[in-house]
Amino acid sequence: MNRPTQNDRLSIILDVLQKKQAVSLDALANRCSVTKRTIRNDAALLNRTLRSAAQIDLNKGQCILQIHHEQHYRKIAAELSQQQAADTPEKRVKRLAAQLLDATQPLLIDDLSEQLHVSRSTLVSDLNHLRITFEPYDLEVKGKPNQGIHLQGSEWEKRLYILQNNDHVLDQPLDQTIAASVHAFAIRHLLAEATERVLLRYVGVVLARAAKHPLPRNSTAFDVTHMMQTKEYACIDQLASQLEKNDRVLSNAERAFLTIPILGRRSPVHLPNRSTVALPMAVRQLIIEIERQVKVQLSIDIHFGTISNELGYHLMFMLNRLVFGVTIHHSLVREVQEKYPLACEIAQIADEVIQERYQIKVNEAELSYLAYYFGIALTENEEPLFQLSRVAIVCDTGRGSARIIAMQLNKILPSTVEKQLFSSLAVTKAELEQFDMIFSTVPLPNLNTAVIEVKDIFDERKLAQKINKYWALDTLKMKKNGQGVSLISQLLDEEHFFMLSNQKTHHDNMVAMITSLERGGLVDSGFKQRIMKREQVKHTLFDRGIAFPHTMNRASRQIVLAVGIYPLKQKVCEEEIRMIFLLGIPESQHNETLLIQLYEEMIALSKKIDLLHNDLSARTCAEMKKRVQRLCTIANA
Repeated sequence: MNRPTQNDRLSIILDVLQKKQAVSLDALANRCSVTKRTIRNDAALLNRTLRSAAQIDLNKGQCILQIHHEQHYRKIAAELSQQQAADTPEKRVKRLAAQLLDATQPLLIDDLSEQLHVSRSTLVSDLNHLRITFEPYDLEVKGKPNQGIHLQGSEWEKRLYILQNNDHVLDQPLDQTIAASVHAFAIRHLLAEATERVLLRYVGVVLARAAKHPLPRNSTAFDVTHMMQTKEYACIDQLASQLEKNDRVLSNAERAFLTIPILGRRSPVHLPNRSTVALPMAVRQLIIEIERQVKVQLSIDIHFGTISNELGYHLMFMLNRLVFGVTIHHSLVREVQEKYPLACEIAQIADEVIQERYQIKVNEAELSYLAYYFGIALTENEEPLFQLSRVAIVCDTGRGSARIIAMQLNKILPSTVEKQLFSSLAVTKAELEQFDMIFSTVPLPNLNTAVIEVKDIFDERKLAQKINKYWALDTLKMKKNGQGVSLISQLLDEEHFFMLSNQKTHHDNMVAMITSLERGGLVDSGFKQRIMKREQVKHTLFDRGIAFPHTMNRASRQIVLAVGIYPLKQKVCEEEIRMIFLLGIPESQHNETLLIQLYEEMIALSKKIDLLHNDLSARTCAEMKKRVQRLCTIANA
């Protein structure tokens, strides 16, 4: 636990003394994890701060607060509280990064601990967080605690780090005269606003570091000699001469550095690639671990393939933002959660991996951005279940509408699929049953061929999912209907439905469900052991009161789904469970697409779980089963 900073202590002392008339030095020292001497020093500092508004008297080991001017005292106390709020761990890490980047000799851990008002252990934790941000730039904290630590790496890499994290590690606004000179330069040379902003950052870095940390004349990062021959260098040379004031001299290397944002009107900071910021091995390992945990927790093989580099850079910069406490806003968080529910679940798994590795919590906005990448990966990993050769399009609003539907289907179905248009008034049952699937704007009952009802304009992604589900049901030899496709409702039957007991533990209820399935020959004898082994590693609990234990099943070539309902909310690991979805996945027919669809349907159903539990005590098992089936269908509509 972090030791309170001095600002923290001052606020704590005032808060405690306001609530109690007299407090012992021992009590305050214990509360603040410091010595009584430190509390005396803090009290003396407070008395100087409070001036005539109040006074802390020390008498026989007791501290007593005497308030003389209430209004003045309240104002000073509020200012101290604001200072405490401003002294956050993120700002402390920022100050630590700035000290390491600016140091010209090793820094002692004890000195840093005293300057930052934290314990050695807290400082070590802060350094570990900084190492996450340093690694992509080939920067490394080296040294021994008793001999001092320093930041090892080239000046070029340090500058790249500062530029990428400019708002995090630099708090030095440019002098207005210098900013005006850069602005005039930008206007004179027709620089875009974005390029001017980047140039200002480069100027800030040069002015902050050129004297103590000059760039070497010969650098492998960029060719100074080549840059000096460009017309952009000649332009920057004029600006650099204006900046050379107060005995400041800028070398050719520094001037070449300032030329970078002008060359091509872009900065390498905005284009991370192998030649600027390489994707570190730690980030690649993080991606591999996320893939592994998705497999462990969801039984889904997800591979990021073509987007692995994009995801890696996103993770790298996201970790930087989290370490430095930089908050981003995402106005579409709710929409992402609605449209990509499974991708959001995978983002939660990624959060767990990051917390385990780096002890950093990922916030909701960052998770929603991660979900975009996972949504892309799920789509790219998805293998179509359907293998269509001929489809019919039946429309009651004219041939133009039918063609619009056909155009939209072209985006979903392979180009080899033959599409034929029909009027609902002229087509016959015999004609339609020659096709693999029918898309219709009107109900077409009593057909053996699968019929999917569509509108003139439809959501192509949802229709693709519905097509997959129809063919999944066909693969599973299950009934299809035009009112809504639900894998869960089709997989449910009386033998797989359980009313659970709140008098038993969650573990015992699962055992009872599995034992019943085993007696019916639906799951193999090792199924229970595999489920319980997974549960020991991590409870398969979803949000909104759903538990989803699942594993491979060697006793059946079909998916086995059992559902258990708790009459009252059941407490499990600080979570409240209402339903158990117990899934047996055929080992011989493991299909990622089918699993993904089951997950998304289960998550959609969980959002309507309150409807399921209305008046629960008055329902029989059969009635509850019908209610589950109906809500599954509604969730899919």
